[in-house]
Amino acid sequence: MTDDMQSQDSTMGLQVACDTAVSGCVFRMRTEEDDRERLLEVTREHVRERHGRDVTIEEIEDQHVETVEVPLEEQVR
Repeated sequence: MTDDMQSQDSTMGLQVACDTAVSGCVFRMRTEEDDRERLLEVTREHVRERHGRDVTIEEIEDQHVETVEVPLEEQVR
């Protein structure tokens, strides 16, 4: 029952964010789990354009993507 209540109040998603303490960057992107490829590509472009660094998709996925719980009220409708 508790799991059912949680699933009605939130959903799972993926998130990446630059470390603002290090880079001063405010880039943060959150998306649905099934949109992983787009999240990785947008993040790679961000790093290339804003930070002048080429990173691999694998590096982003291994080091920067996290699974997060997204409350329903945060979701764009």
